[in-house]
Amino acid sequence: MVIINAEERDQTYGLSIKRNKRASLRTTSVIIAFFYTYIFTYIMKFLSLIILSLTLSYSSFAQENWSVDNAHSNLRFEVGWEDFSVRTGEFKIFNGSITSNSREDLSDASFSLTVDASSVDVIAERLANHIKSDKFLNVEQHPEITFVADGATKTGDNTYTAKGKLTIHGMEKDQEVSIKVKGSKETRKGEILGLEVSLVVNKSDYGLDWGSPRLGDNITLVGHILYKLEVEEEE
Repeated sequence: MVIINAEERDQTYGLSIKRNKRASLRTTSVIIAFFYTYIFTYIMKFLSLIILSLTLSYSSFAQENWSVDNAHSNLRFEVGWEDFSVRTGEFKIFNGSITSNSREDLSDASFSLTVDASSVDVIAERLANHIKSDKFLNVEQHPEITFVADGATKTGDNTYTAKGKLTIHGMEKDQEVSIKVKGSKETRKGEILGLEVSLVVNKSDYGLDWGSPRLGDNITLVGHILYKLEVEEEE
């Protein structure tokens, strides 16, 4: 039989308590470390989601500005003549822009087009002079034809109708323009976007009565317009 005196018993008991305290401290340290690791991981995931969300939002709402490439675009018109024929012509000088959040959807786009009225060209020089004169467009007093619209209604996979304001001969009227997106692509000179636009204008609505009734009332304009993406130059 082993007899343990009081002093030895106290020492043994004390060592046991110390070991238990150390074990308890280690357990507590592990729990605290796990807790902080979990909290840190959760916070990082949360911040990552916020950053991703902001990035996607910025990408979605970053505006694109496009400007007309006049040299590679055309704007032509035709009007009935003597009931059985047509007169055709074109405007050679024009500029404009599109501002949109996405080239994939032009519903929220802003459109503007400005045409130099004096750049009208038809097959007969005498007729061209009549069109430019005060008998018709009066280009000296009204040198520009303009169209502006904010937004467009999607009518198909790549077609829209834009309702805006058309100004001809100094008179502004509501006007619908049909738009067909022909596509976009990257070229060695930058990104380009192609649109086909068309509209029908009643010339009498703008006080353009010269030539009637031999010259028809409705003038059909069709434009094949190429736009270049504007890129901000880095400083």
